[in-house]
Amino acid sequence: MSTGTIEQLADDRGLTMDDIAEALRTLPRADGGRLTTHEVEVLGELGIDPDATSRTPLATGVLRRRQLEQVSLSTEQVATLLGRQTSRIRQRLAGPHRSLLGFHRGSGRREWLLPAFQFELGLHDHAGWARLLQALPPADETSPLTLLAWLTDPQDHLDGRSRAETLAAGADIDPLLTEARSFGVLV
Repeated sequence: MSTGTIEQLADDRGLTMDDIAEALRTLPRADGGRLTTHEVEVLGELGIDPDATSRTPLATGVLRRRQLEQVSLSTEQVATLLGRQTSRIRQRLAGPHRSLLGFHRGSGRREWLLPAFQFELGLHDHAGWARLLQALPPADETSPLTLLAWLTDPQDHLDGRSRAETLAAGADIDPLLTEARSFGVLV
């Protein structure tokens, strides 16, 4: 496979070559090489088990987060889309009366990012959307990936539609609000 093909695959998925390189660093060495005793000791002191398989899910989570960031909209893009000022978009993202779903970029910058599906489904103008978001924890207080999955994954009890699709189709908000209140609660 040529480098151009890898770059295209990464670009198609909203990833950078740095993201790919980081994921590759988590894979075992092709030559089956082993870490030195000193390397194993240093990792142990840091609480890292070099033989643990948990690195792969972690790398997957990092890549998914970066991919989500790449395909989400900035406040400026949403302001243009909705014909509003960016300050109004930011107001709708925070606080107890939030009415748009957003999260901060994971790189430490305090830049808001907004998942596009809420605009594609027309939820941004739906009163029930604001109520549902207010019943859920803010995305920055939980995992944005988990929250998005909760909102967008197909559900058997909703005839194979996601919660967001169900709301956009005009379903009664009350059952969704009941589910939202138990988001993240282990049973």
